[in-house]
Amino acid sequence: MLKNRNNLLICGSFLLPFLLLIILWSILGLAPIGNNNLLVSDLGTQYMPFLSLFKQFFQGDTYSLYSFSDALGGTILPLSAYYLLSPFNILVLLFSYEQLPIAILLIITLKISFMGSSMFYYLQKTYAQSTISTLLFSTSYSLCGFVTVYCLNFMWLDALILFPLLILGIQKLWDHQKYALYSVTLFLSIVTNYYMGYMLCIFAVFYSVYWYYQKTDSAKEKSIWQFIKEGRLFFVTSFLTGISTSFILIPAVEGMLATKKTNFDWQTFLPRPNFGFNFLSQFGLGSVNFEWRLEHLPTIFSGILMVLLFIAYFQLSTISKREKRGAAFLIGFIFLSFWLELINTIWHMFQSPAGFPYRNTFIFSFLVIKFAYEAFLKLKQGVNLSLRVPTIFSMLLTIGYVSLKLSKEKVFLLSDHYFIISLLSVWLTFALVVWIQKMTGTKKGCLYGLLFLVVCSELVFNFWISFKDIPFGNQEKFAQTYQIQNKIISDLEETNPNLFRIKQTVDSDAAGYHEKNNGYNNPILYGYAGVSSYTSTLDAKTQDTLQALGLYQKNDRRIAYVDDSKVINLLLNVNYQLTPEVKSHQKNSSGDPSTNVYKNDEAIGMGFLVPQDFHSFKLVKNQPLKNQEMILQQIQQNDDAYFKDTQKIAWSEQDDTHYTLTTKTTANGELYLYAPEIDWEKITSFTVNGEKIKPAVYIATNQLFNLGYFEKDDIVKLQLESNKELEDKTIELKTLQQESFDSLITKQKSQAIQMKEEVSGTLTGEITVNNSEGSLLYLAIPYDKNWQITVDGKKVKATSVLGNFTGIDLTSGKHQITMHYQQRNFIVGVFISISVFLGVLFYQLLKHFIGRKSK
Repeated sequence: MLKNRNNLLICGSFLLPFLLLIILWSILGLAPIGNNNLLVSDLGTQYMPFLSLFKQFFQGDTYSLYSFSDALGGTILPLSAYYLLSPFNILVLLFSYEQLPIAILLIITLKISFMGSSMFYYLQKTYAQSTISTLLFSTSYSLCGFVTVYCLNFMWLDALILFPLLILGIQKLWDHQKYALYSVTLFLSIVTNYYMGYMLCIFAVFYSVYWYYQKTDSAKEKSIWQFIKEGRLFFVTSFLTGISTSFILIPAVEGMLATKKTNFDWQTFLPRPNFGFNFLSQFGLGSVNFEWRLEHLPTIFSGILMVLLFIAYFQLSTISKREKRGAAFLIGFIFLSFWLELINTIWHMFQSPAGFPYRNTFIFSFLVIKFAYEAFLKLKQGVNLSLRVPTIFSMLLTIGYVSLKLSKEKVFLLSDHYFIISLLSVWLTFALVVWIQKMTGTKKGCLYGLLFLVVCSELVFNFWISFKDIPFGNQEKFAQTYQIQNKIISDLEETNPNLFRIKQTVDSDAAGYHEKNNGYNNPILYGYAGVSSYTSTLDAKTQDTLQALGLYQKNDRRIAYVDDSKVINLLLNVNYQLTPEVKSHQKNSSGDPSTNVYKNDEAIGMGFLVPQDFHSFKLVKNQPLKNQEMILQQIQQNDDAYFKDTQKIAWSEQDDTHYTLTTKTTANGELYLYAPEIDWEKITSFTVNGEKIKPAVYIATNQLFNLGYFEKDDIVKLQLESNKELEDKTIELKTLQQESFDSLITKQKSQAIQMKEEVSGTLTGEITVNNSEGSLLYLAIPYDKNWQITVDGKKVKATSVLGNFTGIDLTSGKHQITMHYQQRNFIVGVFISISVFLGVLFYQLLKHFIGRKSK
């Protein structure tokens, strides 16, 4: 009977937050209930495309760990380790690609609901007693402040499911020398998201200190050396569990080291405070909304009832001072991880977060709820709740809100009404708890029901506040656009079996995005070889190379191919452009009115032969037109420059904000503009001969613009409106001579190589070298030591050319090129992980055998 009751309560701990979320999603009109979806912020630009990649891997045509959809190409293991290893992601296999936003909402809902179950299980096993009232505590954990603000970053939520089980495992390890639960949950925490797993590893050590000193006899020696001695099992288990994740951890670490995350800012290691008493305002309702999701105070909301009982924990005389000191130690330790920038940086893998500043606040909420539950159990035994508790809570809230209004962070204060509602909720909740203690029978049950209603209402209300201002996407539009774009891309890939890249521009509104969608990860979403990318695992060398060639770099995680460039199309083999814009000088081959498809004749193959001097060529930083000129000269020497300067006629300033540059072209061809010193965030209008220039991607810094095709001696008038003073010397205008460039393309076509990608990810191609002295094969593939390259069946070593591309030296004659990607560090990691598993298994079998023999 007791077992059935406990099982029902476990089910209830899942169903209660699940039903509350369904109510919330219904209010917000989220699909499939309504037509809104969560294609906003990083969820729309990163996580949804990454889930598409996950689905493609299991249902697509390739089983390689290398993908040409991730920027110019790279291993998917670092990206997978950070974003894709949650077991919940398997659910996307049940949905079509256009239904991925619905699948994501289901994943978020299930994760939050399972958080309630894991928290309930922890409370049940730790305190050996649970009732229906325990559901209030487990649900408060599943809908805490961290979840309401950060749930769009749903790859972090697995850690919140595992965290209570990890703490329970630590307790079992220290109390009963049973390490299985701790080891399994720690392993899963690191594998599902090593970033959050790292935080849990830190806390596991400090919680072990807390648990050891709380549970050991006060008369027993408690030196740090004694702790280490008695904690050998904990440290050995932690070490072996960490090592067992090498199969994913080693590739992830190597991938991270290849990004710009290795750059450290010494200012983030200063022991300076991040906030003041305004922190206390976060205990109340409505502390953060969508607008302030990237920059805010710590999201420590845990529910009014939870904080009331947490304060009561330190007021109750039936709780020993020793227990209170231990609780203060843990809470103080976590508080310092927010308050001091030095510790906050260490907690975030020695990198100050770029948005979402306090990513370990769920630990604070967990501790508040844990100690609140201990106080609740004391109240159930007949201890009265003092009037001091709501008074203290009200004072703390008032101090927090007043401090917030007077501080520089006052913009974080969403509404004074939320402060009033919070105060009323404090006293209403206190009154209900006091009445429940005094009542018996049916009246007590009714009051409990009212308490459930109040707590659940405030949790949903707080969640609604953080979600109500989200610029939700349109699910119907997204599905329609996806089907159209996917059909066009599939037709192009069927027409051309060779490997090539696509430059795709999709109108944000037509694609169902309410906010600006820059389409950085469209190649991953639609599964084609592209150029643009936005990930935390973006390779730094590839990004620097592309920026030097003229692509737009907003920050260390983004690279975008904004305006079309013939030289870049040649170098990267960008064969097609998909765009809603009409290009008068190119033939449209699309049958769909929403999308024009243009073929780039200059994209001649995934590589071509170049002179040996290409080995020594170095790109110049922040001079893309100079770099493109030198590259073309390296490929085919031309007495005249490929890029011709325009002839400036006049530069005028109408007032402080309006500027006009009149110039005349000196050649036939496309005109390029490069103005590195212009702050494009300050440009309110930009026109060329009256035609407005509006890039598909939001531009904040330097960018290489293609102003269109012009005949020689055409007059071109550039007009800019700016909030900042401009100088004409910062503007560089050059025309790519069409005739000279066409001559180069004609010659290089006979020296180009077409590469085919097999299911295993292997690339093959043939090329003939006519130069008796040999030549260098330039490949538009990022250089990577993990490429196993053979020429005519013989293994050769590639070199890095043109920044971060691949170069292969070839002798005269016809050659068969084969490239196979084999990630060595993954193989090493798998070997280490298997060795640890086998070693532990052997130890257990040996221990079991010796135990049986001794008996």
